[in-house]
Amino acid sequence: MPSPMPLPRLILMPAALLTAGSTAFAVPILTSWYTQNSTVYARVIQSGTLTNPVTTWPSSGVTNNNTGTAAQTLPVYADVQRIRYTATDVYINANGLASYTMGPWFTNNGGLFGFWPLSRDYQIRITRNPTAAATKTKHPGGMIGMMVNGVAIYDLGDAFSFNQTNTGTATATTVTGTDGMGATGDGFWSRDALAVEVVTFDPGFAHQPGNNGQYHYHAEPKALRYQLGDNMKATWNPATNLNTYTEDTINLHHSPILGWAYDGFPIYGPYGYGTGTNPASPIRRMRTGFVLRNGQNGTQNLVSTGRITLPKWAAIAQGYTTAASTNPYALTPAQYGPSTTYQTTGPGGLTIYSPGRYTGDYDYLGDLTNPSTGASFIKGTDFDLDQYNGRLCVTPEFPAGTYAYFVAIDANGNSVFPHLLGKEYYGTPNAGNATTVPGSALQLYNGGPVTTETWKNGPSANSSGDLTLTWSSVEGGAYKIEASPDLKTWSPLQSSLPATANASQTSWTEPKSSQPANAQRRFYRVQRTSLATYDTLTGQSP
Repeated sequence: MPSPMPLPRLILMPAALLTAGSTAFAVPILTSWYTQNSTVYARVIQSGTLTNPVTTWPSSGVTNNNTGTAAQTLPVYADVQRIRYTATDVYINANGLASYTMGPWFTNNGGLFGFWPLSRDYQIRITRNPTAAATKTKHPGGMIGMMVNGVAIYDLGDAFSFNQTNTGTATATTVTGTDGMGATGDGFWSRDALAVEVVTFDPGFAHQPGNNGQYHYHAEPKALRYQLGDNMKATWNPATNLNTYTEDTINLHHSPILGWAYDGFPIYGPYGYGTGTNPASPIRRMRTGFVLRNGQNGTQNLVSTGRITLPKWAAIAQGYTTAASTNPYALTPAQYGPSTTYQTTGPGGLTIYSPGRYTGDYDYLGDLTNPSTGASFIKGTDFDLDQYNGRLCVTPEFPAGTYAYFVAIDANGNSVFPHLLGKEYYGTPNAGNATTVPGSALQLYNGGPVTTETWKNGPSANSSGDLTLTWSSVEGGAYKIEASPDLKTWSPLQSSLPATANASQTSWTEPKSSQPANAQRRFYRVQRTSLATYDTLTGQSP
């Protein structure tokens, strides 16, 4: 009986070789970034009727509210594209767009929101040596960190606060006014972003609500959690081309790192060790320390008192008082917020200012007395996370311990205040945009369109002898496939095979009938020969 023919050898020839980098160390702030789909275009679904994901947007005739009718006119590669580091910092290049399908985004009445995410060309520096801050810093507006997929993180608020119009005559029940953006608001009653903006979130739980094109998260990144395997399941709806994401609490495991705050501390998903210092303790949901001021848990009941005080944590974060003050912090009548039954009609229709609309509608259990015991609530027993929404603990990535933020969800899997981080950093923020990267920085990863292709799962032959080659590929690329019996003479098999769309690898099959008879050996090579025009990224070069 003749022996089976050995599988052919394969040679993969990339179009460009990656610049030699350094050895990859198991340092979480270097190794936690999501790069698996960096060679895939970012995609959006534009509306409930336009369910086919597109790589440029918006399509002709689709609403565009971005300033100057800004649009993503060229494909852009998703997730993190490049990682470099020094002894003190890590430098991340990304376009700020996710590899899961983004969108659609709707208004309160179900219409198309019309503000489109755009490539942001980030070059971000984050410290590798975070320290706890003796004096805490309030989050500024805009970006306060980056998720591991290169998408921006915003804090719990939006840019609006209540603006009282009857200053001087207002009482707890007669306050009138509207929410104003930036300096047009009073600043005392800042809005909770989710209370107002969640309707504009896509299934991945992110949005781009203004005209700067900055796709970002205020709360848990649901689709990213699913991509990272963070106790999340997805249900596919073929009619809309969208996933619905829900918690998967069977066989819970510790959440992975989802992102990094600008103080250099990690942000985990919602699940951690039940006892923060014991990795053998059961995994469970981390309980936020914030509760609604509804008369329960020792809080004031805003429905009966009106918004005439701020909780201590909010007054401290906004610079009105110090940690030595009592809780709550009393406001003057000119600083009162709207009663919880107040209603106003504006351009968006009727607005009711019910509890939960403002960040000051929540109190922190660490500042309250437990009415059941007459003693203070105990962190680690009654709740898990501090006023910054984190804790000192051990994690799989930090067995010796670290400070870590955790995503806040309730027992039903719904995002709860303060969603990601509190209003202040736990550590010292010293990160953000990096105009330059030190020449001494070492390169850990360089992907996207300049990636080095490798073989995947091959070669493989079926029962008929058909041979399939599979390699990592760059979307928008075209590949030449050749074969040789001796590594000297090469014969073309495919001159320009397009990379598989919306995928990080491409396969090609040579039928048995096309293979030379009685060949004892056969070599293959694949080379990228061209690449479609794309939206380029600063700092991304071979």
